[in-house]
Amino acid sequence: MHRDKHFIEALESKKNLLWRHLEQMGCAWSYAKNPTTVDDELLIEKSLLYLEFEELHKLSEIYPMSYLRDVWRKRLVSQGAYYDIINWLLAAMFFGIKNPDKYLKRYGKPRLATRA
Repeated sequence: MHRDKHFIEALESKKNLLWRHLEQMGCAWSYAKNPTTVDDELLIEKSLLYLEFEELHKLSEIYPMSYLRDVWRKRLVSQGAYYDIINWLLAAMFFGIKNPDKYLKRYGKPRLATRA
């Protein structure tokens, strides 16, 4: 049981570091000042949007990749064209998806037709 406590504390410490980094970058100024009250999905979303790839790997030390992918799909891919470039890079480089275009087309919101 003692070991579990240290494991949980280590995970919380990693979450706090990621959130503090987002705050320092000015990406979390309107959210809670106490990182322990930050929703996991919000932390994942903001990290995927604003942190460098080297820092993103810290997410996989905290959460299973399947959960990260689910949150990404729900919160970013679902927004369609708004995050096209970021989503393509995340699909190819972070999640290792072999055909990002096909994946994003399948799970993303359809693009609005351009006006003539």
